[in-house]
Amino acid sequence: MNERRRALVGAGCACVCAFVPAGAKARTTADGAFAFALIGDLPYNALEVRVLQAVFESFDRDLDFALHVGDIKASWEPCSDELLEARLRLLESCPVPLVYVPGDNEWTDCARARAGHHDPRERLEWLRERAFGARASLPVHSKADAGNRLPALDGIERHCDRFADGLAENLRWVRRAVRFVTVNLPGSNNGLNAYGLGRGDWERRVRANAQWLLDSYRVAADEQAAAVVVVAHANPNFGAATRSPWSIDGYASFRSSLVDASNRFAGPTLFAHGDTHRHRVERITPKLLRVESHGSPFSDRWVRIDVAPRAPQPFRITARSARLGTREPLALA
Repeated sequence: MNERRRALVGAGCACVCAFVPAGAKARTTADGAFAFALIGDLPYNALEVRVLQAVFESFDRDLDFALHVGDIKASWEPCSDELLEARLRLLESCPVPLVYVPGDNEWTDCARARAGHHDPRERLEWLRERAFGARASLPVHSKADAGNRLPALDGIERHCDRFADGLAENLRWVRRAVRFVTVNLPGSNNGLNAYGLGRGDWERRVRANAQWLLDSYRVAADEQAAAVVVVAHANPNFGAATRSPWSIDGYASFRSSLVDASNRFAGPTLFAHGDTHRHRVERITPKLLRVESHGSPFSDRWVRIDVAPRAPQPFRITARSARLGTREPLALA
């Protein structure tokens, strides 16, 4: 996230990081229903580290997994190995399998002076190695027992497993007839205007994300998936293309691809994201619903998403608070 947060307070090949705690087990019900948690844009400081621990402790016992939609540090915190390592270890402490997608604060914004003048490309490669590579907790295995496969994240596939030029941090898997897809789509205009990155970096990632997204919808159609969940960090500003503060809208291609693919797909699509720190549920098209996570400074809050795959309206979205124990239904979609 960037400085927009202030206004809102008043208002090599690897895989997308998926941490699986020892002894975790997937939960299923007779009708195929399941649930997952959505969090993002936290922690932004040492206090919020403790708050996120409390959020983890407040997770319902029947959750299959959690999604962290990026920004594991504030833009003004250093992009050092030490800080990023500490925050990734925090995610590893999640009591259920956790899938993480990178936000802008941990790579595209790292060339800023207060972030330490890091090379954004080098920071992304570090994340790929640590969070998505050989040193990461593999997404389908328990740390304690490499042979303990978890159905909730079983069959996970990486972009670079399928395509030679695939992005290491893009992932997909299926859960109870619902296809999940992640893409590296950071905040701040999709990294188009980031210091230390060129237009070519953005263009290559745009092409790669489009390839992964469209191929994943093809797979979902072939397997007759009931629904698709697309996961990214950025709020791509649906309906606001003409109001972009930048000369080029870094999200236009993604919005077009997502809307077109979801319209063609037989079932509904849920787009889950973070970035602007304002929890909301909004229908974009009759087939496309988007949900944004809470974010700092609302760091004690998380979103529960219950899924009934074959129901006409499969997604039930509920706001939760670790501090207050709030359980407020927000939308049926």
